[in-house]
Amino acid sequence: MEQTQPKLSKIVAVSLLLTVVSQIVYMAALSDVGIVEGWPLRSTIWTIELLLFSIIATTGFAVLARTSQLHLAWSAIAIFGLVNIVQAGIGLSMFLPATKAGEDFTALWDTVLAGAFVFFFLAKTFIGFAAMAFGLRLFRGQKSLIKGTGIVTGIAGFAAIVLNIAALPQGLTLVVPGGASGTFATLFLAVAILLNARSEQPSSN
Repeated sequence: MEQTQPKLSKIVAVSLLLTVVSQIVYMAALSDVGIVEGWPLRSTIWTIELLLFSIIATTGFAVLARTSQLHLAWSAIAIFGLVNIVQAGIGLSMFLPATKAGEDFTALWDTVLAGAFVFFFLAKTFIGFAAMAFGLRLFRGQKSLIKGTGIVTGIAGFAAIVLNIAALPQGLTLVVPGGASGTFATLFLAVAILLNARSEQPSSN
């Protein structure tokens, strides 16, 4: 069944919100748990995220092909999904064996971890750009609440861009601010997409 562009946009927004929830659950349950000890839950969360990022990428490209606005933002959202597919794939396929390899392979583990976080920071940068674009779009709206949401979304997106670009050459030094800013940008972007999709919904009259 053919889906309209607003419906596809809502699928992306809901998927983005679910990734925010998964990140909150991950940090609350696994922030102080080792890779091996927490692997059952960790791998489950990453598998769910891998599926969500796949939905975001494919649906984002579908919206990009249909929409008449925000082309760069939708392209950034789709690429965000693709980059996170790689990042989650590295975690699922490499983290456990690299950890179990032991101290003799510490350099290998460090390399795998650093590589995963390059994609992590890059994805947050893309989502920050999309948030800025959607924030500007909402800021141009008529209602003050919409304008306010646009301002907050744009600021969150800008912060995510700055912090995650800064984090790219720093390794794991800026993981917390980079990750947190990206999560906030994702949250506000999802809200902005829903608001924008509602404004594009055809009238029933």
